[in-house]
Amino acid sequence: MQVIFHFLLMIVFLFIYVLACIIVKPFLFNYKRFVSTLSLKISYLIYLAALLVCVYLFMFYGPNDIENQLSEVFFFTLLICLFIPNLGILFRRNFKKYREYYNYIFSAINLIITFFIIYKLNQFNWFIF
Repeated sequence: MQVIFHFLLMIVFLFIYVLACIIVKPFLFNYKRFVSTLSLKISYLIYLAALLVCVYLFMFYGPNDIENQLSEVFFFTLLICLFIPNLGILFRRNFKKYREYYNYIFSAINLIITFFIIYKLNQFNWFIF
């Protein structure tokens, strides 16, 4: 039964990632802001892949007593880290004048949050490896 649940969750996460690729359109280039747009899209997809892998590993290999191991500050920071990259990719079209700077700033934010999530999960030994 657990193997079926593993398989179904992998299918769901793969579907979410493919859907995000369809929505973000990483291969649709903006010729005015080629590098900044590409860096934003690629960094978001890297963030999403890392997040989905970390959630999968946490669900099946994480601790059973999670409420005793997390501080309130870390939990709140993790929640913020889940929303900021998604909001950044959603609101990118609202910035016309400073779009290139916006893309670079959120590319950096996406990569920093990705490293933060991986570092913290590794620090708590919630990974298999």
